[in-house]
Amino acid sequence: MKKISIKKLKPLLTISRIERIDKVLSKRTKGISVLLEDIYQGHNISAVLRTCDNLGIQNIYVIQDSNKINLSKGISLGSEKWVTLKIKKINQTKSAFVKKLKKEGFKLISTVPPSKKKSVSLEDFKIKRKMIIAFGNEEKGLSEEILSESDSFINIPMDGFNESYNISVSCAIIMNQLISQAKEKNKLIYLNKKEMNDLRLEWYIKSIRNSSKVIKNLMKENP
Repeated sequence: MKKISIKKLKPLLTISRIERIDKVLSKRTKGISVLLEDIYQGHNISAVLRTCDNLGIQNIYVIQDSNKINLSKGISLGSEKWVTLKIKKINQTKSAFVKKLKKEGFKLISTVPPSKKKSVSLEDFKIKRKMIIAFGNEEKGLSEEILSESDSFINIPMDGFNESYNISVSCAIIMNQLISQAKEKNKLIYLNKKEMNDLRLEWYIKSIRNSSKVIKNLMKENP
């Protein structure tokens, strides 16, 4: 089946919308990503997606063996439309899922409490060009399967009696710091031309009201 082209959709968008899409695309990174493991609160996943979108993080890797993905639209504010969720298949082990990412050159960095041995403080962590930061379940944290595959561990220094933040808060703190450092050190890997064009087409479609009907009519007019 012939696919609709960017050229045909472009006249249907306002100039400001086209410029906005181009600007966001130019800042999108694929080198620094997030992995979520069995998050059970929909508002936490939603807040993470919103954080990633705002920081220019395109890919979010998701392992949800125990819980379904239930987004809170009032918190995500539509961020799920603009980021890419890469979800582990049911018949795939967590270890296999992570090892595949590591073969692609990613370093797996697991978030843990400050008391965890061999963990590095966020303030002292040295960023890598390609890395995935893993955040675990609200109560249990990351599983042993993920921890055992980790290349290193990172923690947020805390001066209170508690040893943890809410996962969405942790993600915002850590990812904002790492993205800022990567920009300063010129270590961000941005999308290539093909990846940008693929997303541009996807975002054009999502920006058009009743897009499926509009595209169907366009294809009839220009077979």
